[in-house]
This record gives sequence, structure tokens and C-alpha cells, in this order.
Amino acid sequence: MTSTQQQNQISSSTPPVDLTKVFDPIATREFARIGVRTGQRALDVGAGAGSLTRYLAGLVGSSGRVVALDDDAKLLDPTAIVHVYERDLRHGLQLPTEAAPFDLINARCALAPLANRTDLLDEMISLMKPGGWLVLGDIVYAQMWVHRAPSPEDAELLATVVHRVLDVVASQGVDLHWGDRAASLLLHAGMNHVHARTTARTWTGGGPGCQLYADHVHHLADQLLGDGATEEDLNRFAELMADPMVVLRSYQFTSTIAQSPAH
Repeated sequence: MTSTQQQNQISSSTPPVDLTKVFDPIATREFARIGVRTGQRALDVGAGAGSLTRYLAGLVGSSGRVVALDDDAKLLDPTAIVHVYERDLRHGLQLPTEAAPFDLINARCALAPLANRTDLLDEMISLMKPGGWLVLGDIVYAQMWVHRAPSPEDAELLATVVHRVLDVVASQGVDLHWGDRAASLLLHAGMNHVHARTTARTWTGGGPGCQLYADHVHHLADQLLGDGATEEDLNRFAELMADPMVVLRSYQFTSTIAQSPAH
């Protein structure tokens, strides 16, 4: 399984473009806080469909460079600014020496699915310029809350199915507490200005967030059926995700930033 496929278990790395509305604003706010500048060099690990790669390319401009890394790079378009590398992240970043060092390294939902996630984090830190910034973003395990549904039975179904999605993904090796632990790991690695921000929003049926829930349930249907869900459950879940009557909690997402020490 490629890392892009792994990310699709529970991220928006390669969904329809409108689903970038779900997670991209979190990353772009962090880029604004950091102050990504013209001429800088950035690395996007697990770039997926490349929405953040393209955004970073716009920030660094023609005098900068963005390296996009994924083990399924068919959705990534190289340009004069964007350099694309297809790599199996289970074996490390495997970047050419001349690609580094970087002023910014971004990794959204890229490390949690991988057994070598801690080694990859250490490798990314080693590729940073003094004073450079690391931005991590990950979905973390949290209780589902349904704020409104057509019936109490529907509310219970929604919560049960989303929890089953999280359980199935965790059983496949995705560390849904990676985002919780990232700040500790970065502090122990000697990084400065470590800051973690955890967010959850309300998602309404018919919106991009609920479409993401529906996509994940569809993608994991076989595993969910094996975990006790029924075809009727999954069909009703899909109907509810398109119903504006439904309001529920989003995936909980933790964004962690840290700055490399200036030598």
C-alpha cells in the first residue's frame, strides 16, 4: 500500500478538489503565522494531490523552490518551482543531497500511517535550515458528537459509524495519537517554539466535511462490514451525510509547528 493510499484512509490528500476546503485552511494559517517568504525552499512530505504544494509555490515565488514528495506522484505536476520526487516513505525520504536544506517542511497526515514515523520525523529535522520551520498536521482520535440528526437512532448510527472508521484505521497501523505526541517528540528533539493547536468544527450534511466522512466510509466499506456494520447502516450513513438536517463534529485535527534552533 502506498502512502497516498494510506492517507486516503483518513485524510484529504487525494479527494475531489473541493475537499481541500476541509484541511487546507489549517495549514495555510500556520504558514501565515510562520511567515513563509519569497525565495525560500520548502518540502511537502506526502504531498498527495498537491494543493499545499501549489500554495507554497505561490508563497516562495520564482526565486524559491518547493520539493513535493509522495510515493504516488501521478497527481503532482512539476514546474520551474516545484520539483517532484516519487519515493516509498517506508524507506525514508531518499532525497538527493542538493535538494536540502529547507526553510519549511510540511507533513500533513503523512507520518501517522507509517511504522517508521519517528525515524522520518528525525530525518526531516536533519534536513532543516537553522531557524527553519516544521509544520505537522494529523487527525487524532476523539469522541464523536452529533449535534442534530433526523432521529435519535440516526444520531446513534452516525456516532457509531465514525467511531468504527477510526477503529478500523487504527487497526491498520495508523497511529491516531501521533498528533497528540508530536509536540513532546519535537521538544525532546531540541526544537524551539513548539506549539500545538487542536481544532474540531461542526460539519453539516451536504458540505465538504460530511462528504469526506462519506468518502471514508465508502473506501472502508468492506472492513466496516467485517467490524459489525450492515449494508443498511452504511447506506443510511451515506444518506445522512447529504442531509442538511445533520450537524455533527468534524474529525479532530492537531497542527503542530516547531522551529529549528538557529546556530
